[in-house]
Amino acid sequence: MRIGIDASCWQNPRGFGRFTRELVSHLVDVCAPDDQVVLVADAATAAAGSFPERAELIVAATRMPPAAPPAADDWRSPFDLLRLGWKARQCRADVFWFPSVASYYPVPARMPIVVTFHDAMTEERPDLFFATQRARFLWRAKVSMARRQASAIVAPSENARQRIARALSWPVDDITRIDEGAAAVFRPIPSSDRSTLVRVRYNLPVDTPLVLYVGGFDPHKNLPTLLEAMSQVRTTSASGWHLVLVGAPGKDGAAEALIRMLPGLGLSGRVTLAGFVPDEDLAILYNEARLLVLPSIDEGFGLPVVEAMACGLAVSVSARGSLPDVAGDAGLTFDPGDRADIARAITRLLDDAALRADLGARGLKRAQTFSWTQSAHRLMGVFRSVTRAT
Repeated sequence: MRIGIDASCWQNPRGFGRFTRELVSHLVDVCAPDDQVVLVADAATAAAGSFPERAELIVAATRMPPAAPPAADDWRSPFDLLRLGWKARQCRADVFWFPSVASYYPVPARMPIVVTFHDAMTEERPDLFFATQRARFLWRAKVSMARRQASAIVAPSENARQRIARALSWPVDDITRIDEGAAAVFRPIPSSDRSTLVRVRYNLPVDTPLVLYVGGFDPHKNLPTLLEAMSQVRTTSASGWHLVLVGAPGKDGAAEALIRMLPGLGLSGRVTLAGFVPDEDLAILYNEARLLVLPSIDEGFGLPVVEAMACGLAVSVSARGSLPDVAGDAGLTFDPGDRADIARAITRLLDDAALRADLGARGLKRAQTFSWTQSAHRLMGVFRSVTRAT
């Protein structure tokens, strides 16, 4: 089987970039010797990416890189879409896969198309993602084309699977769940001098317990409510706490708005926006922190939860979207709309070492149930199914 894959998300630092890199790398490993993987990349991605040696790379001479999140204002030109679609056709694949609908483009060829929808939020709450009617129209047009051309749809969680089926009017039994997992770098790491170096590198206090958030700054991430909740945290520990927000800020000014909130909440000097953190340092932060908090009002999966659990870190997550299912019995949940409830969960974990140890041990076991290798095998099953059906 010859498998074509859109590689436009390869360099993206967000969750669907990780999804693309990990699944493609594991697909190459689980393929049969006579299977072939062909990556179709835009010019910017091809120039910056490091791809599996076994995969063939086809480059489209595009003028601009893909937009990062679905809400980005930078849209590909029609000419770039045509160039990418033509290159996808030229790869002569038996099946073509888009790891995210965000980078979808029409493929002018009669081959099965598999599209990944990571969540249904953009369909259910477009107001959270698109500032203009034009942006909403362009997104709806893209999703409509992807739906019409798709032979199969995959989603990262059961919650996402059910909601995508409703949003797209697609039979839920025809949507395959493809879990995400923790990369090998995320594991328990004994504290060492490197831990201190990482704290110093990101201007974090050396001896203060860390409360860690990892993710984006989009409205559904609910970070203003998290800051309001942190202002109510009253831990019994004399060493207090320090909140670390890890993630690359976008161009919408959301990060700057959070910084402006700090003085009024009495949080000046107690919160650090660390920006993008490479995996090696992020693994240290997962090991150094007292807990991970994810206050999102919705998530299609919530990969930082699995990464944190794989490091033995206690997690406290929103009771909405996929997060309760991902954390299972290894995490505390809270109402993301109730800042007092968020504060109670965080305070409880900061003050209760036995609870943190119990949740950390549970998380280590639970993280092992999420495997990129298993997901690659499942995705290969989808590819073989749609090719048999044609």
